[in-house]
Amino acid sequence: MTKKLMFVEANTTGTGILAIGKAQELGYEAIFLTQKASRYDGLSSFKCRVIETDTNSMDALKLCISKENINEIAGILTTSDYYLETVAELVQLFGLRGNSPQTIAICRNKALFREKLRIEKLLQPKFKTIRSIDDLDAVRGSVSLPCVVKPADDSGSNNVRFCSSWEEVELLTSKILEKKLNARGQKTVQTVLLEEYIEGSEYSVEMFSWEGNSYCIGITEKRLTGFPYFVESGHIFPTQLPADVQQEIISTVKRALQMVDLQFGASHSEVKWTPNGCLIIEVNARLAGGMIPELIRYSTGMDLLKYQILCAAGVAPEWDANIRHRFAGIQFLTAKESGRLNCVDNMEEVKRLPGIQELVVKAQIGQVVQPPENFSHRLGNIIACGDTYKETVECLEKAAKMISLKIK
Repeated sequence: MTKKLMFVEANTTGTGILAIGKAQELGYEAIFLTQKASRYDGLSSFKCRVIETDTNSMDALKLCISKENINEIAGILTTSDYYLETVAELVQLFGLRGNSPQTIAICRNKALFREKLRIEKLLQPKFKTIRSIDDLDAVRGSVSLPCVVKPADDSGSNNVRFCSSWEEVELLTSKILEKKLNARGQKTVQTVLLEEYIEGSEYSVEMFSWEGNSYCIGITEKRLTGFPYFVESGHIFPTQLPADVQQEIISTVKRALQMVDLQFGASHSEVKWTPNGCLIIEVNARLAGGMIPELIRYSTGMDLLKYQILCAAGVAPEWDANIRHRFAGIQFLTAKESGRLNCVDNMEEVKRLPGIQELVVKAQIGQVVQPPENFSHRLGNIIACGDTYKETVECLEKAAKMISLKIK
């Protein structure tokens, strides 16, 4: 009997629907539940069963799943931030392996997460939670500028911005409060966080948990662009931070995972290293985005997507002690000006550079482009590998300088 894995939507970028192919490689029948199959480029190539239904309706999803032989369902999962809470509820309802809805709700709602951190006395930015314009007026005298304004429950750095004046704060806060539905048509919590702006280098910590025990895969160095927005322009895995600093970061993140009671699967936690130590920005109860799982695969040989799928199916991870110890990095391609993409020069020359693993341009010729304000404005990426940190960074920098995006 072939066991089934049921996917509820997916990311439209990064590892996204690649999880379907990985599930099939592992011997599972993949069933994909979606509102709109045409949203996903390449979905048809996997030849999996696709069921179009209202994935924002718990009743519709329960009906679809109940039509299957329940004993044949190994797990239910998603690669989309927006459906983590939905999947947690379904997993609990059908008695499958996964994190509780309460854990996922805290991770998805950054206002709830900040309150938990405050109670646990873990280092974080000072913050104010805003649920109305009256709330905003009430805190005007107590918020130091500049600050960071962000929605409590969105994804992909949408509407996250550095604000240097109260007028900017009011404008963005009003915009977020007025937004009733997210990109997938789900109700938002219409809540805003005003956070202290923290100087410091930013990192993400990639962990994997099984029955509450968390194993650190590694720490990723993050690079940003698009100021005053916070758009990730590249990553290097693993970081070259001193061992004692890495240990403090790992210990801090493990405390945060225990705080939210994360039991199973991958997590991607964002932190800043400051003179006061490790400061927690957020914990995401999912695999990293931004192609970080691919960097880990190139660097170590570890296939986190495989482990995540097996975890959803109730299979404990077995870590390979004989991993590689290389470096991998990604540089995202972005526009420096607004206009239409006319051509991309020097692609073949870049592909021939030693160390280059991938070069992908997703933007179409003639497409309207702009300087990035969120992840969706990235036009493509370069991935490089090397035996040293320096070699990898230099390879990426050389490739990025060679690629020429002509915009008219």
